[in-house]
Amino acid sequence: MDFDTIVNLSKSRGFVFPSSEIYGGLRSAYDYGPLGAALLRNVKEQWWRSMVKLRDDIVGIDSAIIQSPQVWEASGHLASFTDPLVECTNCNARHRLDKLEDQDQCPTCGKRGTFAAAKDF
Repeated sequence: MDFDTIVNLSKSRGFVFPSSEIYGGLRSAYDYGPLGAALLRNVKEQWWRSMVKLRDDIVGIDSAIIQSPQVWEASGHLASFTDPLVECTNCNARHRLDKLEDQDQCPTCGKRGTFAAAKDF
């Protein structure tokens, strides 16, 4: 089963629907329908139970996702975070360099030595 089949099934069964659909929607952005919201809540509750409630060495917090840029700088995220991206000159496929099993062979077309210089993504 491919991704599009799963998305179409999820939409037809009321798990998700395209975000802002009546205004043209957003690519790859979905809102949860009644079944999706219930499923998401159940998954979160089970995760919280197994990772927080059942452990004596962990406490739960809930903080804002959007932070001051100073927080990201002080934590080292800005200085040390990189996602090197390489593009195959044969098939134009892009891959994260750190995720490649063989950094000299394109997993899409199989050609060796066809990657352009890595760029930060």
